[in-house]
Amino acid sequence: MQRPNADSAYYDEFLQLQEKLQKRIVSLRKNGHLVQEDMADYELSLRQYQRMEQDPQAIVSLWQLFKIAKAHGLDVDEILRFD
Repeated sequence: MQRPNADSAYYDEFLQLQEKLQKRIVSLRKNGHLVQEDMADYELSLRQYQRMEQDPQAIVSLWQLFKIAKAHGLDVDEILRFD
């Protein structure tokens, strides 16, 4: 899995996206009255999910976002809406 390269012109912008995603997934989980352990039902290990909530740089794959979206009955594009 390719991680962002700090030398990239897009690095800072990507970090901002990861931070927005982190806040979004925490908000979705809490608003859905779920605990982190519930995410295991969607093929996300507890530790993996905890890392994503604690460290936005742990959110690196579309596959992760897909499973989080499924956990909340959303499409992936809805996860990326930061209204």
